[in-house]
Amino acid sequence: MKKLRLNDAMTVYHETLENGLNIYLAPDAKRHNYLAVYGVHIGASTLEFTAPSTKKMTRFPSGIAHFLEHKIFAQENGEDPFAFFAKSGTDANAATSYDSTRYYCSGTKNFKENLSYLIDFVNQPYFTDENVEKEKGIILEEYKMYKDIPDFQMEETLHENLYIEDNKRLDVLGTEKDIQSITKEQLYDCYNAFYRPDNMFIIILGNFSEIEALDVIKQKEFKTCSVPIKRKEVKEPIKPKKAEDILRANVMVPKLAIACKIDKRKFSLSDLELNLYLNLFFTLTFGPTSSFRQEAREKQLFTHMDYEWEDEYSKNTKALLVYAETTKPDYLLSAILERLQTVEIRVDEIERQKKVWIASEYRMMDYVGSMGDCIYDDLVLYHELITNRVEKIRSMNKRTLDQILKNLDLSNKTTLKVLPKEEQ
Repeated sequence: MKKLRLNDAMTVYHETLENGLNIYLAPDAKRHNYLAVYGVHIGASTLEFTAPSTKKMTRFPSGIAHFLEHKIFAQENGEDPFAFFAKSGTDANAATSYDSTRYYCSGTKNFKENLSYLIDFVNQPYFTDENVEKEKGIILEEYKMYKDIPDFQMEETLHENLYIEDNKRLDVLGTEKDIQSITKEQLYDCYNAFYRPDNMFIIILGNFSEIEALDVIKQKEFKTCSVPIKRKEVKEPIKPKKAEDILRANVMVPKLAIACKIDKRKFSLSDLELNLYLNLFFTLTFGPTSSFRQEAREKQLFTHMDYEWEDEYSKNTKALLVYAETTKPDYLLSAILERLQTVEIRVDEIERQKKVWIASEYRMMDYVGSMGDCIYDDLVLYHELITNRVEKIRSMNKRTLDQILKNLDLSNKTTLKVLPKEEQ
């Protein structure tokens, strides 16, 4: 095993097995709990890829990665994985994003048994016509539940208006029609194409023995696939599909959403460095301690405001998404756009925020769940573990930030106002 040091404060052991499976182990006997994550590089935005059954590029229904995540929990012997983990007081779940899927368990007991079972139930899919049809009803109920939530409607509409070719224009759950069309053969094709050791990874943190963990993993059988992974490359135009829109929804207070596409090729920085600098800029401009927030509170511009970045490994574009709840959506939109054009970042603000981030990096190491999310995000966003993030933060400077802002084009945007249904 290769011994890595995260920010020179935490040890992570890394080993790549002969079959390509990447394993990251961060044991700490001082912790009372552990977290085990089994991840795969397949998410909702991958819909067109080479099907192992035909060896041809094939378009699959939207939502298939999420559907597959659900069906992985179906076991041939009828055992419910959730019930298995619950016997030892262990939490377990799974999640699908646009670019990855994860299965995980967290507990304080039965480490080896739970790790073994986690790998087994993911590695042994069992799909039948009957259990696939039954799952459609469950997922459609989930879909209809979300469709009634204004925030979900806002996010879905914003994605539809922002993207033209990228499959992020479709929700992770898929469309109702596509969910209804999914077959067990398609699920097996999707599983066999991506659920293979050279496209998967295991992360374990907390109270466990790295020797025992590696022994459990190496005893497992992992299915391989001779058909190379090939996804259709999607070239997303920098212009949004729609510049502005209004959504009528069941809201008491109006909402405002803004999304901008950014061309990463304009910046001569790594994805990590670009992400750090863009986050620095928006944190200082719109963050909790920014002058904009103070002025907005005094003018009662919004009751809530947040932003996030949407990015995928090897893609040329990334997106900024801003969400706010406001009684003055037009005024707030103008204020945000004006601030983006006029803001000036001082050196002392940069240095202060760097100290906050560095302290947060070290504080995060005290929490198994937070570190698990951090390592997982690294492997999904960058396909490697970032061991020197604190060093990268320390090296950030105003000159580089100014150069980035000089090339930062936020004109490729779409705006969405969510207004009460009864309002005319």
